[in-house]
Order: sequence, then C-alpha cells, then structure tokens
Amino acid sequence: MIDTKEKLNDYLSFEKGLYQKIGYKGKLHSFVTDCEVGMIYRYIHALRHDEYFSNTNGGLFHKIRHLYYRRIHNTLGIRSGISIPINTFEKGLLIYHSQGIIVHRDARIGENCKLHGLTCIGNNGSESDGRNTPIIGNNVDIGVGASIIGGIEIADDIKIAAGAVVCRSCHHEGVILAGVPAKEIIK
Repeated sequence: MIDTKEKLNDYLSFEKGLYQKIGYKGKLHSFVTDCEVGMIYRYIHALRHDEYFSNTNGGLFHKIRHLYYRRIHNTLGIRSGISIPINTFEKGLLIYHSQGIIVHRDARIGENCKLHGLTCIGNNGSESDGRNTPIIGNNVDIGVGASIIGGIEIADDIKIAAGAVVCRSCHHEGVILAGVPAKEIIK
C-alpha cells in the first residue's frame, strides 16, 4: 500500500523503468504518438497517485489532487479497457497489452506481476462473507486470456499460460499453470 511520498516515488521510478524497457519514451512522445505503451504507463501513473491520495490525508489541495488523479485513473481505464482498483497490486506491475483487464477490488497481487491482456482476476460469482478472491504471489506472469477465479492462492514465480482458467490454489513455486481448468506443469 502506498502511504508515503517516498513509496509513491519508489513505485513510480521502478515502474517507469519497466515501461521504458518495452518502449515508453516519455510524456511528449506518448502524447504526440498516442502509443499504447504510453497510455498504459499514464494509467499506471494515475493508479499509483490515486492509491497515494486515497491512503493519505491532507487539506483541501490534497482532496482536489485526489479527485484529479481518480478522474484520470477512471478515464484512462475506460479508454484502455483496464479496470484495476487501488491497493490491489504491489510494486512492479507491468501490463504489456491493454483491453479486457479486470481485477476484483479484494484481490491481492504481489510484486513484479506481468499482465498480457484479456485477463480476469476475480471472485467466483459470489459476494458472500469470507475470502473469495485470489491472493497471488510475487513474480507471477499471467498470459493472454487467463482467468484466476475464487478464493485461491498462487505461489511466487508462477507462469500462467494463455487461456488458462485457474480455480484451484497452487503452492508450488516456479511451475507453469495451463489448461481449463489449469493444471501444474513442472518446468
């Protein structure tokens, strides 16, 4: 959770470096070319600011900036097809392709998660009491069209194959989950 200015700057600096590696060339280039990577990074930038201003308190100027970043977060999310609530992802979120990314507000995802588009991280269709959304570890790579559903846990260093439907917990680090329903494939 981003609750200090230092954490906000750390997250933004680290994630900007990730996006520069896949083609982000700065605000001006992003504005002029309207490139997808630039739009995704602007979304991440707004998401992180929205988290910071939601998790901290301040005066009138603080509240105005919070509303400003919440609006950008929502607007860019609608435009890019990304729906990620605040405080769901730790540092290092890398989205390769926009469109069709949906994350439940109660899901918790660790550091250095990679998303490839058309991804759903959600509940099992029930808003009942108890945990019914995924808890995902660090360094998880989620392929195109993958769905992770229900109150399950995913260990660190997992790769989830394209189109996989993960509806059972996986506590073995470093495996690949593939298929419908997803099964472990040892590397």
